Order: sequence, then C-alpha cells, then structure tokens
Amino acid sequence: MKSKGHVVNVIGAGFAGIECALFLADHGINVHIFDCGSDYECDCCHCEVFGGGGDAQNLARDLLRGELHTLGSALIEKESKLRKEMSGRCLAKKLLAYGLEKVKKHKRIEYFNLCVSDLNLEEVNVVASGPHTKGGLFAWLKNLYGSMRFHDNCCRYPILQGVDEEKLYVKDGDDKHFYIPLDYEKYIALCNQIIKERNTLLEKGINISKNPQTIESMVAKEKDCLKNNIMRPIYLSSLDKKPYAVIKLTKEDKGYVLEGFSSQLPPQAQYEIINSIDGLEKCVIMEIGKSFENSYINAPFVINAFGQSTKFENVFFAGNVAGVFGHIESMAMGLYVGHNVLCYVSHKQMVAIPSETAIGSMMKKITQNTIKFDPIEANYDIISMQKVY
Repeated sequence: MKSKGHVVNVIGAGFAGIECALFLADHGINVHIFDCGSDYECDCCHCEVFGGGGDAQNLARDLLRGELHTLGSALIEKESKLRKEMSGRCLAKKLLAYGLEKVKKHKRIEYFNLCVSDLNLEEVNVVASGPHTKGGLFAWLKNLYGSMRFHDNCCRYPILQGVDEEKLYVKDGDDKHFYIPLDYEKYIALCNQIIKERNTLLEKGINISKNPQTIESMVAKEKDCLKNNIMRPIYLSSLDKKPYAVIKLTKEDKGYVLEGFSSQLPPQAQYEIINSIDGLEKCVIMEIGKSFENSYINAPFVINAFGQSTKFENVFFAGNVAGVFGHIESMAMGLYVGHNVLCYVSHKQMVAIPSETAIGSMMKKITQNTIKFDPIEANYDIISMQKVY
C-alpha cells in the first residue's frame, strides 16, 4: 500500500524524529512533524554523562558517531561541538533545541505543535514518539499491535550541592563516594518520614506510582526494603561496627548524586525527606529524584530490519519507542529509518545495513531478540566483528 500523497508524517520531535525529518526534507520529501511540546526530560539512567556505562558502551557510541557522520546526520557535528563545550554535563536539551530550530526553519518541513492520537494509514508515517508515549496514541498503538510492551522503569536520582563533606564518611583512598551511616533508629525515622509524605498525597486523593524502584514504593513494600536495596550496609573503617543501613552519595561535576533516591513525590516532599537526613540538613537540592515510565513496542514482533512495520508497510518506527535508549542511539536509528523511508517513497529497494556496523548490530539485536525483548543501548558486546588480516 503506497502512500497516496507526497508527505511523510513524523510523529515526535525528539532526536529520532528530527534526524528522520531533516534527512527526508534535505532529499526533497515534504514532511509534517508533530510534537506534543512537552518539556524534554533526559532519562539520565541511560544518559552518557550520568549513567553512560563503561568502555563497551562508550566505544560503541563512538562507532555510532562515525556512522552518523558517514550517513549525513544533521545533528552530529553540533553534538560533537557540545560535547567539547559541556564536558561532564548533559547536553541533550541544548542539542534538541538546536534540532528543533533547524526543523522549524526548513522549507520542506511543516511543524505542528499537536498531540497525535492515531495514524492515517493511507499515508507514510514514522512513529518516533519517544519513551513516554501515552494518551490516545498509546491506546491506539496498543490496540493496533497488541504485542506492545509498556512501562519499563527508569530512574534519575537527586543532585545536591552545599553538602558538608566533613560530616560524611569515606572509604580509604576513595574521594568520589561518600557515605552516611544510619543506626536502626535513624533508619526507621527516615522510613517514617517517607511514609508520612506518601500518605499525605494519598489522603489528598493523589495517585502514587507503582514503580518498584522509587523510595516510596520500597518503603510501602516492607520495613527493610530500602536497607536491602539502595541502602545496603557496608563496613567503614572509621566506625567501630557495621551500620544498620548506609546512604551513598557520588560526587559529580553537577553536585552530589544521592544514589537510589528516585521518586515521583512532589519537590517539597522530597525536600523534607532529604533535609531530614543527618549531614544533609542544609544542602541545596539542585534536581529532585524522578522516575520515568517508558513505553516501547515489542520490536521483534512489530518491525523488520528496516524499522518498518510488518503489519502496515507504510508505517515505520524509530528511536526510544522502537527499543533504544540514549540520544546517540536515537539519532542513529532515526537517520537509518529516514534512509529506508526515502527508498520506500521513491519505490526503490531498501537495503539492510550490515550487522558488522554499530547501527546494523543494534537493529539486529532489536528485531531478533524474541525470547525477552528489553530496550537496549549501544554496546560493543553486541557488535559482530570481522577478522582483519
């Protein structure tokens, strides 16, 4: 079923949608791009700066960057420049703003600040609606494809400044991680403070997320859930005995990351909880903890190696909703899908990218992992390497 018109609809103006739209427009295709206009939130557990894994991920992302340059990415040069200017900081918002400006100025792209609740199946559509797809589009896609998966949880932890290191504890030779030991009474007091803030919301009729990774969900589960998860006790040489529980902080460029304290409680409630902890009474909370609920298709049963729907040939998926995390991964998939859409509307044969490439290995992992599909980040371990003689 070929498109009756000459317009490609791109649903979502994130990294994947922008790359796809700009590539198509630069190659003579008229594009309508739809954007809900919600403020971008970086899923920092998958962010290269705050959760970016080890050497395997960094190497794979560098390979992706090289392929993006080769394939004609509209964003990669700006991304490289921002990485140098913003070393150690999250560049996602600035890069996205740059991309949106390019989209809005392009003569072949019409930008709509509009939430889409369904697709016109008579036209070519690229669904790049991101990991927080919800509302009408959420329901429509779920009804259409059935085998979609939803609500993979991702967390971001609070970032603090003004922490008095002299009141914290360290392990020998480690100047990056700091610890706050709690005895049983202090641990119970912290749990009671979290329960108090949680119950206040429930009494007001405000729903509480069931994300099991939030501090409020863990406390509600059982008394020692925090101690057995994010506050596991460790031995500290400066203490006579092992504490009942331990709070961990990691020193970063932006401040001190309060490890494990993801939450969907409102800011004031999080302020009360954090400032009730010994040593953090006077700290400044720069960013509160957050918990994201990510939506994504069950890609192995929905799309082929081109990012094309197996049910409707003129529907394509790209980016987070298709099962990748990270701005570089989303840019790469958006650009690759853009190439395939161009072939499709031009009545040319689509050619799958080799699995020896970073993009190809990522697409292979997404579309062939039928046992248990979970969204992925680029990782050197999934790349098929050829022998070099």
